[in-house]
Amino acid sequence: MVYISQDPINNVIIGIIAVIFLVYLSDRVIGKSIKISNKLGISQIFIGLTIISIGTSLPEITTHVVASLDIVRGNIDSFIASSTVIGTNIGSDIVQQNFIIGLVGLLAILHGHKIHMKRSFLKKDFLLMIVAAVLLLLFSIDAFISRVEGAVLFFGYILYLWYLWLEEKKPEKKINKIELDGNDKKEIIVDVVHILVGFIVIILSAEYILRVTEFFVIEYGVGGSLIGILVVGIATALPELTTSVTAIMKGATSISIGTLIGSNITNPMFALGLGAMISTYEVPKPIIVFDLPVKIITAIIIMGFFWTSQRLSKKESLILISMYLIYILARIKFFAVDA
Repeated sequence: MVYISQDPINNVIIGIIAVIFLVYLSDRVIGKSIKISNKLGISQIFIGLTIISIGTSLPEITTHVVASLDIVRGNIDSFIASSTVIGTNIGSDIVQQNFIIGLVGLLAILHGHKIHMKRSFLKKDFLLMIVAAVLLLLFSIDAFISRVEGAVLFFGYILYLWYLWLEEKKPEKKINKIELDGNDKKEIIVDVVHILVGFIVIILSAEYILRVTEFFVIEYGVGGSLIGILVVGIATALPELTTSVTAIMKGATSISIGTLIGSNITNPMFALGLGAMISTYEVPKPIIVFDLPVKIITAIIIMGFFWTSQRLSKKESLILISMYLIYILARIKFFAVDA
C-alpha cells in the first residue's frame, strides 16, 4: 500500500509523475517483449495478436488489476476505484476511436495515403468492437458488473484471439529454429530483468494514480470517472497514438488502424473483464447514460464512413476530431460528478 500527501499541489505532481511512468514504462516493456520474441523466433502473427494488441493496452490492464486487488483487500473505496478504472478504460477507447483515428486520417492524407478498411474487417473486427461496447452497456445497466459478466467479456476475448490465430495460421509455413549464442542469452536475461523491474514500477504507478484520484474525489467531489476519462484515459492512449503515427509515417496504414481497433476490443473485454472477475465493479451513472452510448453511436458513425467508400476523407477525419471535442466539453459540463 502506498501513501500520498494531503497537499493537493503535491498530489497533482505525484499524479503527473505516476502517469508518465505508467505510459513510458509500458511502452518500454512492449519494446523489450517484442525484442525477446524476435530473438526466440516466435512468429510475427503471434507477436501481433498478443504482445502488440495486449501490450498497447498494458496501462489500462494494470490499473484494472491493481484497483481490483485493492477493492478485494478493502484498501480503497470500491465505488471510487471502479469509477476511475472504468472511466480510464472508456476514456482511452473514445479518444482512440474518435480523436486518434481522425488525427491519423489527417496525417495519412498529408503523407499521400488514406486510411481505409476492407468490408471484411468492418464485418468482423470493427463489428466486434461495437458488440463489445453494447455488451458492456447491457452488463452496466444495473450499475454493477458481476464476476460472471466479467468472465463473459474476458473469455470472449480469449476466444477472439484463438479465432484470429486459427484464421491467420498457415500450416505450410515453418518457423525456423533460432540458435542463440552466449551474447543473445545474456541480452535476453537483461531484457527480462528490465521487464520485471518495469512491471514493478508500472504497478506502483497505477497504485499512486488510484490514491491520488481517491484524494481528489473525497476532498473536492470530482467524479472518479471524469478524472479517468480526462487524465488517465487520454494518457493511457498514448502508446496507441505513438504506434499508429509511426505506422502512418512508414506508410503502413493497415497496421495503424488495426492497432486502434484491436485496442478498443482489448480494453473492454480483456482489461475490464479481468478486473471485474477479480472484484466486481460498481458503474457510475455518467458511464451508463453518456459515455458508453457516445462510444457506441460514434463507432456506428465511423463504420458508416468506412462502409460507403472504405476510406476516411479529410472531412470525415475532421468530423471525428470534432465529435471528440464536443464529447469532452459535454462531459465536463453535464457529468462532472459521479452519481
